Amino acid sequence: MLKKIRENKILSSAAGIFLSFAGGFLFSGDSISGAVSFADISLAGALNLPYAAAAFAGAVVRCVLTGSVGKCIVKLAAIAVIVIAKMFSRVFSSPAGCGIITAVGVLFSGLSVSWLIGEFVKKLVFYGIYSFLAGFTAYAASSLFAEFSIKTKITLKGADVCYLGIVYIVLCGGLYSAQLPFINAGLVLITAVTVFSAYYYGGICGVICGALGASGAFLSSAEKEMIVFMLPVSALLTGFAGKGKVLLSAVFFSLSGFMLTVFAGVSFTADVLFSMLCGIGIFIAGSPYYSDKWLSMTGEKSENPDEIKGTKKNFMSDVIDAICSDSAKISAALTASQRKIELENPNRNSVCMKCYRRGLCRDELWEISEENIPVLPEDCVNKKEAAEESERMFRMRTVQRLMELRYSGDRKLMKEQFRIISEIIRESGKKEEIRYSSAVSARIDEALRSHNIKVLRTIAGYTATNRLTADIFYEVGEITESSERICGILSDALGIRVVSSAAVSSEKELKTGIYEPPEFRLEIHSAAICAAGSKLSGDSSASFADSTGKQYVVLSDGMGSGKSAAVDSHIVIGLFRRLVCSGLKPELAVRIVNSVMVTKSREESFATLDALIIDLDECSVMSVKSGAAPTIIRKGRDVIKLSSPVFPIGIVEEAELCVSEQKMSEGDIIIMFSDGITENAYLFIKELLLRSDDIKEIVKEITAKAEVFNPSSRSDDVTVIGMKITRG
Repeated sequence: MLKKIRENKILSSAAGIFLSFAGGFLFSGDSISGAVSFADISLAGALNLPYAAAAFAGAVVRCVLTGSVGKCIVKLAAIAVIVIAKMFSRVFSSPAGCGIITAVGVLFSGLSVSWLIGEFVKKLVFYGIYSFLAGFTAYAASSLFAEFSIKTKITLKGADVCYLGIVYIVLCGGLYSAQLPFINAGLVLITAVTVFSAYYYGGICGVICGALGASGAFLSSAEKEMIVFMLPVSALLTGFAGKGKVLLSAVFFSLSGFMLTVFAGVSFTADVLFSMLCGIGIFIAGSPYYSDKWLSMTGEKSENPDEIKGTKKNFMSDVIDAICSDSAKISAALTASQRKIELENPNRNSVCMKCYRRGLCRDELWEISEENIPVLPEDCVNKKEAAEESERMFRMRTVQRLMELRYSGDRKLMKEQFRIISEIIRESGKKEEIRYSSAVSARIDEALRSHNIKVLRTIAGYTATNRLTADIFYEVGEITESSERICGILSDALGIRVVSSAAVSSEKELKTGIYEPPEFRLEIHSAAICAAGSKLSGDSSASFADSTGKQYVVLSDGMGSGKSAAVDSHIVIGLFRRLVCSGLKPELAVRIVNSVMVTKSREESFATLDALIIDLDECSVMSVKSGAAPTIIRKGRDVIKLSSPVFPIGIVEEAELCVSEQKMSEGDIIIMFSDGITENAYLFIKELLLRSDDIKEIVKEITAKAEVFNPSSRSDDVTVIGMKITRG
C-alpha cells in the first residue's frame, strides 16, 4: 500500500511538472492589450519551486525556438528572479510571498533593462502597473492552489470569487492569443465554460462566465472575432431554457449563438466555427462525468435544503415509530411467555380448599386484619400449612406492589422521552457538514435505474473532506441486488471507488448508503468464548459504517449468561445500529435504547453498551459507554484506560453515559472487551500492546489468558475486539 501511495505521488508530481512546462511554453508568446502577456510570469510566481522551474524551462524553450529571447528578456529575467528567490526561502511559497516576489521580480527586471537601454523614466510607470497586475494575479492563483490543496475544492464565496475571476480572465486572454494552427484555444475554453455554467448553474452564471471570458479575449486582442461577445447572451437563453437533455441544450446554445451572430452582422471564420464546436463537444462529452465536487457554488440551487432536512426528519421519525412498534411486540411476546401472577382469594387458598372441614369454617374468619395477620380458628387441623400459605400470598402481594412501584417510574420515563424528542428536533435544525449535489444525485439515480434497480430517491453530496457520500432510498422489499453489485455499478458510473454502509429500514422504506473510502482504514479482529456450562454467549458485538464513512464498533454484555443475556445484548446492539444509521447522534440513540429496555418486560433486563465511533478522516475516536468494561488504547508508546462508572442500559429511566474523545494516529491500537476480562489482566494487556503490533495475535492471547486472570470461581462470557488504525 505504501508503495502504491509513493507511486501515485511520483505520477502526480511528474504530471504537475509537465503541465507547468507546457504552461510556460504556451503562455510565453502571448500578448495582452498590445503588450507582452504576464501569464507565464504569474504562473511561475504562483507555483512551488519545482513547478516554477518547469514553467521557466518551458518559457526558455519557446523563446529559443521562436528566436524571441531578446524580445522576452524582461519576462525571462523576472521568472529567473522568482525561481532563485523560491530556492532560498520558503516564505515565497505562501500566497502573499508569491505575489510579492512576482511583483518585485517584474519590477526589478523591467527597470534594469530599461536602465540599460536608457528608457528608465519612460518605462517606470508602465512596469509599476505591469508588476502590480502580475503580482496580484500570482497571489490570486496561489490562494486558489492553497485552498484546493487543503480542502480539495474551491468555495466560491468572498475573495475566492474575485481570485477565480482574475485567473480566469488572464487564462482566457493568454489562450486566446496563443498561436495554434486551425483552432483558438481561448475560444474553446470560453465556449465550454460558458455552456457548462449555463446548463448546471443557470443563465445568470453562464452570462457571468461568458462575460469574463469575453473580457479576457478582448484584452488579448481587440481585433479578434466578435463572436465571443455573443456567448453570454446564448448562455442566458440556454440557462432559462431549463436543464433538459445535454444534447438538446448544446444544440440550443449553438443555434442561438449562430442566430445572434447573423443578426449582429458578424461573419464566421473556419477556425472560429471549429473552436466553438470543439467547446460544445467538450460539454457534450464531459457532461456525464461532470461533478461539482471540486467547485462549491454559493447560492446554487442544486438541492433544496429544507426538502433534504424534511426527508431526513421524516425517515428518522419513521425509524423511531418502527422501533416503538417492535418494542411493543417484544414486550407482548415476553409477557405471554411469563407465568401470570394471579392472587388467590384469601378465603379460598389451596390448603383450605383441600381440607375436609372447609364447610365448618366461616369465610369471615379469613379476613385480613390491618396488621396483615390472618385470623384462624383455634381448632384448625391445618393451621401450620394455612399460615405458610398465607405468608406466601403476602409475599406475592409484596412483589406485586414492588413491581407497581417500578412502573410508577413511567412518569419519569415519559419526561426523559420528551427530552429526547426535543433534542432530536434541535439537532435536526443544526447546519450539516454535507455539501449536497443534485448533479451527483441524478447520476446515481440514472445509473441504478439503467440496471432496473427501483430507487425512490437519492441524496448525495460531499463531506467536509470532499469525499462522496450518498443515501439511497428504496421501498421495503424492492431491492434485490447485493450491496457489492450496487457499489460496482456506481463505481463504474462515478469513476471512483465506493463502498456500502449499513442498511437500515423503517416500516415503509429501506435506506442504504455508499461512501468514498477515507484516507485511513480500521483493521478489526475479534474473539469470544462462552462461560463454562453455556452453549450461547451473552455478549453481542457488531461493526458497521454509516453513509459518511464513520466506523462504529459496538459491544454489549447482557446480564448473566446464556439465552436471556444474549437476547438483551442483541436487542441493544440492533436498536443502536438502526438509530445511528438513521442519522441520530450516538448519545441520543443510547437514551432511546435505554427507554426501550426499561419498559420491554416486567422482568429485570439490562445490558452494558460500549460503542466506539471512529472518524477516519480526522483520525479521532469517540467512546460512548453505559456500564461497560474499560477500553484500553495504545497511543504511540502511551497506554491509557477509558472507564465507565455508571449503570448499564435498562436499569434507570434516565440513561447514564460516559462520553470521551481521543485523537489518534496511524498505528494506534484499541482493545474493547466485556467484563469477562477482569482488572487483573490490564497489566498483561498493557505489556502485550507495548511489545507487539499484531492486533490479531494480541486479541487471541488476551482471550486465551482470560480465565487465568479471573480471581472468581464463577466463569463469565468473554469477548475481545481489537482495532488498529492504518492507511487505506
